[in-house]
Amino acid sequence: MVFFKMKTGISSLRLSALSLALLSAFSATSSYGQSSDTDRVLPQVVVSATRIEQPLADVLSSLSVITRKDIERSQAQTLADLLQGEAGFEFGRNGGPGTTTSVFLRGQDSINTAIIVDGIRSPVDNIGSLLVIDIPIQQIDRIEILRGNASALYGDAAVGGVISITTRKDGGAPKAYGSVTLGVQNTREMILGFAGESDGYRLNFNLGSAVSNGFSANNTKQESNANPDDDGFKNDFAAIRLDKKIGADLSLGLRLKTSVASSDYDDKYGLPTDLNVFKKNTQNVGAYIRKVINPDWISTLDASLSQLRYEDLKNGVHYVAGDNSYKNGIQTGNQNEVRWSNTYQARVDTLVNFGIDSSRAIYSGIGDKAYDMLKTNLGYYAGVTQYIGKITLQGNVRKDQLVTENTTSGTTGRSDQSANSGLLGIGYRLNDHWNLTGSLSTGFRAPTAFEVATTPTVKPEFHNSREIGLAYASGETYVRAVYFETRTDDAITSDGGWPGTYSNVGRAENKGIEAMLNTQWLGNRVRVSLVSQDPKNLSTGFALARRARNYASLDISRMVAGFELGAKLYGADERKDNPYSSVMLAGYSVWSFYSSKQIDNEWTLRARVENAFDRQYQLASGYNTSGLGAFVTLQYQPK
Repeated sequence: MVFFKMKTGISSLRLSALSLALLSAFSATSSYGQSSDTDRVLPQVVVSATRIEQPLADVLSSLSVITRKDIERSQAQTLADLLQGEAGFEFGRNGGPGTTTSVFLRGQDSINTAIIVDGIRSPVDNIGSLLVIDIPIQQIDRIEILRGNASALYGDAAVGGVISITTRKDGGAPKAYGSVTLGVQNTREMILGFAGESDGYRLNFNLGSAVSNGFSANNTKQESNANPDDDGFKNDFAAIRLDKKIGADLSLGLRLKTSVASSDYDDKYGLPTDLNVFKKNTQNVGAYIRKVINPDWISTLDASLSQLRYEDLKNGVHYVAGDNSYKNGIQTGNQNEVRWSNTYQARVDTLVNFGIDSSRAIYSGIGDKAYDMLKTNLGYYAGVTQYIGKITLQGNVRKDQLVTENTTSGTTGRSDQSANSGLLGIGYRLNDHWNLTGSLSTGFRAPTAFEVATTPTVKPEFHNSREIGLAYASGETYVRAVYFETRTDDAITSDGGWPGTYSNVGRAENKGIEAMLNTQWLGNRVRVSLVSQDPKNLSTGFALARRARNYASLDISRMVAGFELGAKLYGADERKDNPYSSVMLAGYSVWSFYSSKQIDNEWTLRARVENAFDRQYQLASGYNTSGLGAFVTLQYQPK
């Protein structure tokens, strides 16, 4: 039993941990042997764990799936809010939606998570920030969360794991769809779309907007220099996904996405009258061709071009001379990526995948910290999944050639290195429902463009991971428990100054247990997760920033008189705020409630109450989080 050391919500989180233990034991025993393979919900096909399609119940790695139905049920505002409660996922945020968000997957730094959208790796900016964390969830059809070191499959920085996103591709007869949401803080969200199949084409086009007056990002009782006004956000977005099947063995596709967002934020080092606005403009265009070379070999060629532009304004001005910071300037980035991937069934029980990933990114900064950077990567990978009776073997290897170059006028700096990654996994099927798994893996995180700009001699950091797990799958029940360890050597460490220098002197470690349960129990849909871990900096002995030792979630819903009624509890214990101070963020627990009513075959009414008991907590010291809030959504989705 795990008990949470919290200043608030102790009883509710103890109840959550107790519920998890009882439900896990009950569901596993009560479901055992009662469902046949024919009524299984679990054989949904997943890809991210091996880059080869396979049933979820056969996956050796720790992985979970969020479907479009799950997204609609949650009524979450952002991707981070949607993923909160998934095993292994934590996040920090400097205020409300639209503000700086950090993701901690399996206790790793935010920079050590890879996000894949429609098979193409999402670009990062010059400091490694994940741009797609703000992707409108209205555009998402499905998410696979792969936890653990996956560098052998995806290369640089996939150490904490991979979040693989598939955008909407609604099939059937062409039809319109949409939704409108209204809520507190003058929140208005809208999406309109058209999707369907005809004459071998599949189209999904959507556009929308999310706007809110927000709340003050900084807590002015802690940060007296911050502006106490509300900090709102706005995001206008659009996307097109077009697929064409040409015969039985050739498919073509096109992807277009654009987003124009702005967020007000507070600066605790400024004046109470300062108005700070962060604008982000991102575009992505991608295309693919998929060829069935023969019944055993499928080859896919993807290409994409991503562009980003950051504008950081202070009192309406982009650049304040002498400010000597990363703020109040303009940053731009362009990333080209080409990927050739192949799956080959060598034998009935032998699956092989191999391919090449290539990317080239150019970053520029205008302001006191002006810079021009070029970063390229060429990765070669291969893997095999072998079935031998009750045993499943998985092996993956990868080699990446990395070049990061400072091209700023009058300066020089170049990092030219290579990195190797590997993964070896094994699974043993105890019977039709139970599967014992284990893996060893190595991975790396390459220096960011900014790190090389300040310290050209900095090298990649390397990670070694191992885990052992036990999974149970039967009917509508899926349970997985995993013990994991990850150690980081040659960690890239900052001296704490600005712009500062970096060195490979850090060491870090995280080990712990994560457990998850998805089931139907006494007419209730139940999802439970629990993580107990020990993320720490071995060089200093301190806990890693903004990562809890223990956190858990409990999500239960059921149908009552035609309404789906649900409740979700999430809680985490105390966390260290940052590596350079002793400030601790208090533990917290938050209840949310949601409901939906299908009016007819086309219209659904949804409602959500978040932070139902108006808990005051922080995800970053000095920054507020949203209090009690209510939202109503009207959804139009023809069957």
